[in-house]
Amino acid sequence: MRRNLVLGLIVFLFLFFGQTAYVFAADQPKMTFEEVERLIDSSPNKEVRAYFKSVPRGIELKSYDVILRGVHREPGKKVIMFVMSRHIAAGMSGSPAYVDGKLIGAVAYSFSNFTFSSYTWGGISPISLMTEEAELDNQNLGITRTFNYGGMLFKPIIVGNRKIPGLESVSGGKFIVTTSSAGTTTATKAAKPALKAGMPIVVDLVEWTDEKGETTTISAMGTITYIGDDGKVFAFGHPFLNSRKVVYSFRTAEVIGTVDSEYDSFKLSGKSSEVLGAITFDAAYGISGVTSLDELSKLHDFTLQLKREGKSIQRFSIKVADSVLTPLLAQAAFRMIGQTYGAPLPQESSVTQLETRVELDGYEPIVWKELFASEIMRFGPSTIYLSSYDQAFQVFFTRIYGSLFGSRYDFKISNVSVSANFISGRDRILKLGAYKFPNKIIWGENPVLEILFVSQDNSVAIAKSIPIKIEWDKVEKPVYKKDTLNTEKASEKVVWGALVINSAAMFFSTLTNGERQKFLPEYFLGPEDFLDHFSGQLEITNQKIFIRVNVRPKSGLLDETIAQAEDIIPKEAVADNDSEWYVIRGGLAGRKNTVREENVIFFNFDLPQALGGYIFGQNMFESISFEVVLEN
Repeated sequence: MRRNLVLGLIVFLFLFFGQTAYVFAADQPKMTFEEVERLIDSSPNKEVRAYFKSVPRGIELKSYDVILRGVHREPGKKVIMFVMSRHIAAGMSGSPAYVDGKLIGAVAYSFSNFTFSSYTWGGISPISLMTEEAELDNQNLGITRTFNYGGMLFKPIIVGNRKIPGLESVSGGKFIVTTSSAGTTTATKAAKPALKAGMPIVVDLVEWTDEKGETTTISAMGTITYIGDDGKVFAFGHPFLNSRKVVYSFRTAEVIGTVDSEYDSFKLSGKSSEVLGAITFDAAYGISGVTSLDELSKLHDFTLQLKREGKSIQRFSIKVADSVLTPLLAQAAFRMIGQTYGAPLPQESSVTQLETRVELDGYEPIVWKELFASEIMRFGPSTIYLSSYDQAFQVFFTRIYGSLFGSRYDFKISNVSVSANFISGRDRILKLGAYKFPNKIIWGENPVLEILFVSQDNSVAIAKSIPIKIEWDKVEKPVYKKDTLNTEKASEKVVWGALVINSAAMFFSTLTNGERQKFLPEYFLGPEDFLDHFSGQLEITNQKIFIRVNVRPKSGLLDETIAQAEDIIPKEAVADNDSEWYVIRGGLAGRKNTVREENVIFFNFDLPQALGGYIFGQNMFESISFEVVLEN
């Protein structure tokens, strides 16, 4: 485990990091963006010699000569442009750039097109704007990550060298994935490294530890640009997740070496230090944070247990960075863990049973249980395979966790527990095979529905006889008997009805206006009301089939009821004299529903759950019409 004390690593830390306390730079002389621009404009050929510092191998800083060629301006972005004789490598992001010993900014952008030119173009984010942005905490969340200069496309320098499924759109889609075995990592009480500009910085987004104590981390490596007298750390020079207020843990590391190529140059990270602090700001001109561990309490905790046929495979403790993209980061971690530890393959026929519990401070936990089957979709000659595990966690993070995390009520999620049980086997999706239901129902007698479900490969079939209980006191006694000919009936005196069979996915599409206001309200009376409705919706699972009976309650011509609701304007509401609107301060104490129709009454029945591991098809919808009559 990362915090085990190992003598060999203490020796390593002494040699690698040297000092036993943080060391910060004295007040570094700086140049503003405008000063750099004036210097370039006044220089011969509009070229200024400069250099930046970074670590190509080990821990020693190296200087790289560059030539400043100009500046680029566009709304929300100012960049100092330069050329150099070598390739810019992933991991150089944030390298401090200087002119005559004065800090001008962070190496942050590179020309992204494939080129065999004798020099490389790059861009520097001004240090004056990096510090100003962090102090003002501005709102530039929509800032452009790329820009064009001289007909060339510039992109932020990639901060890793490995693609992670699900994070392709984040920071170039490349990261560092490291695994440390139990008992072979840095000790908690080991020496703190001496931090200075130009050193590598490793920013952690996700970390998980298995039952054996082995820890895996998804990180990004860049370079420290500047450290203030107060210990505030600035790095990268370009947005990472571009989420403004965040919490990422950060460390430093040695560099094994730098791989140079025309296509993709990057640093190879080696052994890293313990966590040194927290990055707390991520915006247009880079990331910044503090050398304190206090903010790390805001990281998000998950536990994931993987099972196969009910037997435990492995259990993981997971920590995820705090950001607007936390659900996406957690989802990527779940995907990687599943791929590594035996989750069903996309081509494998399987079912994943997901059981989840989301703990909310001050409220009852949200509990959910659902089944997901693998699927095959064909589009002409193409075949797409969807794994049951992938479908399960995608629905969880979008529909459950994502809804709570992004709620306007700012729920504090203290812990999330997830159990994924993999059930292998043949096709487990049940389709509607056949059914039997009378087209004439005797008033006062509950009809019976016989129904059959079968899997597409006929590996299993289930059948059930279901009495449909109707509240007959709400239905007018009809005038026509069972044997009355249709030609003898007046249509307005016929008492008719319909029985609908649908799946959980189709259930919400068949709601009436009144029921929709009840099940899917457009507003909530408070967090408790929101959570009650949320929990109620989660009870509708794909292991259930819903039977719905619609009955015309009385004979005679239809008499449409006008839209109405009670007590729209409370007595205590105050009229605004200017707008003539009544202001209901503090919102509503109770829900207001509008009744739009009363021509049909509805009875809903849900069948018992399917057999363990089987799922009802999600597009199931069948309608059966009937007439209510008297016995002959």
